[in-house]
Amino acid sequence: MIDLERVGKRIAFLRKERKLTGEALAELLEVSPQAVSKWENARCLPETSILPALAEALNCSIDSLLCPRDFFVLEAVYTDGETNIPMTHFVENMVRSNGLCINVNESFLGVSIASDRLKMLTVKFQTPEGIFFSYALENHSLVLDKESVRYGDGQEFRIIDAYYGNEKEFSSALQKMKHYEYFKWDKISVNHETFPSSTASDDVEYLTLVYLNAAGIHVISCPENETVYYGNHRTSLYLESQEKCILKDVMRLDWGQGMECPWAGSLYAALKYMREPYTYHQIMGMSGACWRVCFTDVWDYSCTDALVAFDYATPLFRSLGYSFRMADRVEKQERKAERLAVMRDIRNGKPVLAINLRVAPEWGVITGYTQNGARFLCRTYFDKEVFDVLEQNGCGDIGEKDFSAEENSIIEDRRLVFEDNEGYLFNDFWPFLLIHFGEKEGGASPEDALKASLSVLSASFHAPQDRGYYQGKEAYEAWMRGLAKESDFRFEADGEKAQRRLCVNDSMISNLIDSRRAAASYLSENADLLPERERQYLAKMADNCRKTAEMFSDFQDKLKGLGTCEMKYNTVEAFGAAVSGQRKEQSDLLKEALALDEENCQLAQLILDCSK
Repeated sequence: MIDLERVGKRIAFLRKERKLTGEALAELLEVSPQAVSKWENARCLPETSILPALAEALNCSIDSLLCPRDFFVLEAVYTDGETNIPMTHFVENMVRSNGLCINVNESFLGVSIASDRLKMLTVKFQTPEGIFFSYALENHSLVLDKESVRYGDGQEFRIIDAYYGNEKEFSSALQKMKHYEYFKWDKISVNHETFPSSTASDDVEYLTLVYLNAAGIHVISCPENETVYYGNHRTSLYLESQEKCILKDVMRLDWGQGMECPWAGSLYAALKYMREPYTYHQIMGMSGACWRVCFTDVWDYSCTDALVAFDYATPLFRSLGYSFRMADRVEKQERKAERLAVMRDIRNGKPVLAINLRVAPEWGVITGYTQNGARFLCRTYFDKEVFDVLEQNGCGDIGEKDFSAEENSIIEDRRLVFEDNEGYLFNDFWPFLLIHFGEKEGGASPEDALKASLSVLSASFHAPQDRGYYQGKEAYEAWMRGLAKESDFRFEADGEKAQRRLCVNDSMISNLIDSRRAAASYLSENADLLPERERQYLAKMADNCRKTAEMFSDFQDKLKGLGTCEMKYNTVEAFGAAVSGQRKEQSDLLKEALALDEENCQLAQLILDCSK
């Protein structure tokens, strides 16, 4: 008798194993999400007509769905360390009596790889005790039962086997690799000195490594006279010529998530991936970007870019303890070298910050590359719209159906995002500014980082105009002058121009709110670092920042109620009158914010003077 509960758990497990949502699986099968939920919650079985498509979607056999065993093959791959051939269905069908025993050779498997590299079969399987991995070389037997050697799931990085030679002649190189691992080298040159060659071999030889990490079991094959590199915090291996390398699980970016500064938000995402413990408001604070205010007379969105007029990167990286390199406006003849530098960083587990990756010039994170670096993968603040479309349409193969050109484009994007590229999007443009993480050599103490931030406050507040951008005190004054220019907001004369100014103004307000909230959090968090008197100064600074954020947040809510970014008025004149009133109110608030910032500059100087 079929056990509904076991079948339901099996479907749910395999769906998650294939990284499918319930909605995505439902779309693949052309059923409702409620139907999938009923299967997984043991309320009913899938209809017989659905079973073949369900088994295909979950990459298993129908028997293994309806008659769950104690032993399941979740994934099997025939590989030479360069080419991978999926063999899951074939190997799963070979399971007998809750175990597996097969001969690994091309004639039995019915596949072939045209190379002289060492070949093997790797298997991921499940038993009541958990998920495990194993492998067997070409012309050897793979036996999996209770007594066989197996490797557990979720392993820390570990090289489990190594061979040097080719399919004709090879020998174990595991002891050599263990010796080299002792020295924690970043790379290993593969040649006849590091891995002595067989006297019988006159052909190209390879170092073939079998290793485990948290993602599973992997095989890599490096030809002689090339190099094997360690990457991703020494949790993976790669070759210099590796066509594709992707950093997994870099967080998504979006506005409205309490990170309105794309530069700092992108840095936070990169540092979080690199296992650094810093929060967004700490990055804003240590860099001094929490103090910024910037304005340009042409009312351009670029004034919200953190680095457009002031160097907040240097104090931040100095406090973090990282060296860094900026590549600004790379000429075409220099792109090859810069592309190779990006690829090296990705292979070493270091995301690269860049501006103008997708849609518009805002900061994002390069998270990987494909096609030998011809295409970059990324996270940006413009991704949400694409992901909303993708998630509404699910992912995976949708079968034999006719679609419009637009729908086909969506399906192709879906395939690329959810299957090939670990959920990242391709970049649209070559970035015009990149920031590379260098080596880490310590870092500033929290107290020194705080004092450096206070120094940036004074420097940025009094900074002169740079390339048409006003900063600090001058930015407040120019912003107020811009709001007072009635001719720039005459909707009856040029509604498009006036509307653009309102939208740029709204973005600037959002940035001001975000930066001062970050400043208040950063200062409050570090208050205990200072003696009592300086602590009171710091508390007053935090209150001032909090006041600025609150009064502009209330004002922005009021603007949304007026609908000044939407034409909700019966006449252009009525709309213009509403805008005129809010501009006068905003100017008064900017005067107050300027006074609060001036007071904070004075308090910051008192703190710095006390520490001399």
